[in-house]
Amino acid sequence: MKGAIETMVGIIIISFMAVLGTSYITVSLNNQKAQNYHSAVVSELEASNYSTEVIDGCKTKAQENGYANLEIDKKVTTDGKPYAKVVLTYKYSIPILNMNDVEQQIVGYAK
Repeated sequence: MKGAIETMVGIIIISFMAVLGTSYITVSLNNQKAQNYHSAVVSELEASNYSTEVIDGCKTKAQENGYANLEIDKKVTTDGKPYAKVVLTYKYSIPILNMNDVEQQIVGYAK
């Protein structure tokens, strides 16, 4: 009887760890996807010379992809060279840990 209880407790703990591990992997994949999208936006901005149409298209695409917000702030250096601050805000959740709709931001610059 003692062995059956220990086995059952072990199975429950392993099941909980499997679900928690799966949640962690899902969050990691979402983070990687957001980082890849942020890099693509930065590259596209640099290639288009910070075109307003490209900025609007990137913001629309970010909304379509389910990201919370994409902020692109065009600026000019003291040398007169353009650059942009790109901030991508996205949400993720881990229901088993009661972390619902946690917001994260990726901040970068297109030079």
